[in-house]
Amino acid sequence: MGSTVCFGLSRSRTPRLKGARARRVECFGVQAAPSCSARMGKRGLGSKDVKTETVKTFAVLIVLCVLWAVWRLYRRSKKTVTITKKLGEHLIRCEQAVQSAKPIIGKHEYPDDYRTSTVIGFISVLIEHQESALLLIMHDKIGSAFALGRPIVEGAYRGLWINACATDEQIKKFNENDKIDLTFGEIAAALDPAHNTEDFFQDFKNRAWKHLNSYTHGGMHQIGRRFTKHEVVNNYTEGEVYEMTTTATTCVLLLISRFLAKQGHPDDAKAIDDLLETYGPLADGQKIPTKPL
Repeated sequence: MGSTVCFGLSRSRTPRLKGARARRVECFGVQAAPSCSARMGKRGLGSKDVKTETVKTFAVLIVLCVLWAVWRLYRRSKKTVTITKKLGEHLIRCEQAVQSAKPIIGKHEYPDDYRTSTVIGFISVLIEHQESALLLIMHDKIGSAFALGRPIVEGAYRGLWINACATDEQIKKFNENDKIDLTFGEIAAALDPAHNTEDFFQDFKNRAWKHLNSYTHGGMHQIGRRFTKHEVVNNYTEGEVYEMTTTATTCVLLLISRFLAKQGHPDDAKAIDDLLETYGPLADGQKIPTKPL
């Protein structure tokens, strides 16, 4: 029997959206002051003076510690996005959708040819990116989560193209030289006829590609959201977070679904397609108004 690739995806390493969050404890490193008598030289100090000086030193330390604690609380209060109940439930559904897909794709063994192994690699990376985006959002690192938008979308398009469109020679060139000659637009144009999706992939590319590039490469979509009025306070909306996480989750599931269909597992592909309706606008009944990504 030929060699196979097992798709091992562990649930235990999945970032959770609930529960306690580990917090880093920071302490002041305060260097011990020279002794009072050494600083006063030959004048000397009585025991009462030494006690007074010690009390003053401790008083200063206490004031510094209080100021530091207030500053930390202030920093924590400047949240980019308030995780409302609705948004929190949406993030959990996005997480659950991808986690539900893991055992479905993980129960099979796959051949280790270039095409299959490459698509599996893309799936693995996209799952990690999606999990990381959710974790970053829950830790109020919205900009870094949005920067993962382009790698997720581009990875899904490339994976779908290799899965269904690329020739053996093109796949070999990618594996050996890390090069795909087609532009992103050409890949999008090839995906629609291959998947009978009319202009779905091209339309999404035309609407979102410039915005995704701006978020990833430090354009004004990213930089402009680092300010609220005249303060350096992030300004990402709940609707934007909703749309980005919906897009990321959909990209992961679409690639998994088409891969399973290509591998001759139509029932499992259908099970993945069903997960597309468990989050986002279809699950909520309506779309949150938002600016485009």
